[in-house]
Amino acid sequence: MTSKLATLTAAAALALAPAVAFSQSPAPESTTPPAASPMAPDAGTPQAPASEMPNTNTPSATPTTPPSGDTAAAKPAPSTPKFVSTQSSGQWLGSDLIGTAVVTSTDEKLGSISDLVLERDGSVIAAVIDVGGFLGIGAKPVAVSFDSLTPTPTDDGQKIVVALTKEELNSAPEFKSLEQMRSETSDAGAKTN
Repeated sequence: MTSKLATLTAAAALALAPAVAFSQSPAPESTTPPAASPMAPDAGTPQAPASEMPNTNTPSATPTTPPSGDTAAAKPAPSTPKFVSTQSSGQWLGSDLIGTAVVTSTDEKLGSISDLVLERDGSVIAAVIDVGGFLGIGAKPVAVSFDSLTPTPTDDGQKIVVALTKEELNSAPEFKSLEQMRSETSDAGAKTN
């Protein structure tokens, strides 16, 4: 249960990443057309001396640049969040996928989905399938491209069909999360010292 909660929390955080990144992107440059080139004054129009010219250096006409250390003033205001009120027929819920049985095209049970791998933009890259073992003991996590999964309805919900054999999944490399790789790296560094 803790694993599912952690996975769903991570999925939600990654799903919001594009909105946060978008809200922190620099403001688009002004699309104001460039000033027209100065024209020669009309010979019949008298010119005012410089002392009588209107002052165009008012604060509203002069753009201000924030000091280089003031980054808060340079960031645009966050955009209004968008809400999704319903799930469409082509969308899956992470909670429905985690724990779903994965089978071959001949209905041979391969394992179940234990986790999802998401990109920063929120798109799902892979599903981690626990293969082998017995009742989760000794199972090996293998990441399979999400595009290769086909949901198939069943009487009691759904199953996921993948065009791989049990042997192919068992011989596939074990999936390691960033946390596992960091832990292994720090453990290896500690052993050499």
